Amino acid sequence: MKRFSLWVLLLSAAVIVLLIAYVVRRLMLPEAATSLSESGSLPMAGEPFAKEAPILGAPAMGGRTGSAGDASAGDLTLAALTASQSERYLIKTASVTIEVKETKAAVERVTVLIKENKGYVADLREWTDELGNQNATITFRVPANHFEDALNAVKGLGKALSVQVNSEDVTEEYVDVDAQLRNLKRTEERLLGHLSRTGKLSDTLAVERELSRVRQEIERLEGRLRFLSHRVEYCTLSVTLQQSARTQPLVPPESFSTGKVASDAVRALVAFAQSLWSVIIWLAVWAVVWLPLAVIGWTVYRRLRRA
Repeated sequence: MKRFSLWVLLLSAAVIVLLIAYVVRRLMLPEAATSLSESGSLPMAGEPFAKEAPILGAPAMGGRTGSAGDASAGDLTLAALTASQSERYLIKTASVTIEVKETKAAVERVTVLIKENKGYVADLREWTDELGNQNATITFRVPANHFEDALNAVKGLGKALSVQVNSEDVTEEYVDVDAQLRNLKRTEERLLGHLSRTGKLSDTLAVERELSRVRQEIERLEGRLRFLSHRVEYCTLSVTLQQSARTQPLVPPESFSTGKVASDAVRALVAFAQSLWSVIIWLAVWAVVWLPLAVIGWTVYRRLRRA
């Protein structure tokens, strides 16, 4: 009985605590809703949500910024960004194979084309293949602003069999070498200042050694910059001229020559005589081996025959 009374008491206490919590929540909720509606963070019941104003300059959906009326301003900004990009240092090369009717005439036309585009020939090679067709490979360089004109002119020499154009970006290397060169020149100036103020002989010699090393590095970097600048300013084109295949008979005409037949017969006779003489020499040298064996074999054969 006492245990039952204890359980009833605990259950009543729990119900009372839940009622108190519910009442407190009901009393606090209207005050919170009123304060939020007054501050504008949440709308009152039945009031639609207000549209927020867009942030100035923030991109809208689809990756576009601003409204349609700002399209012209966006184009101007893009143009300004494009114009402000740093200059690129590109080494352009092209390799073209052209089929021509006359290789010699095509080589002359290429030479004229090079002069017209203010270029120069770097390499020229001519050869004749097994069928008697003349071919040539010309490697030349033209200024970068004449690259497209020279390439189109080369394509017009005949039938283009293959065209390959490459572009190598050396901007990073150029900028890096230029920065190293400027730093070394500042180092050279500081070393010259130390050299003028140094009094001890050992210090003077040490500064001169370091100055010599810095100047050698400056000369090396200046040479690399000159090389890159020249390769950027002058583009390289390699043109291979292949003569069109001439019509050849499927079976060459046969011809008979008495002199040729006689010559072949004499050469065959001489070759047979040389082979026969070589065999005789071998037999004579190896006689110390085969002759005793032959005598022994013949003797054994005679005795067996008599028996």
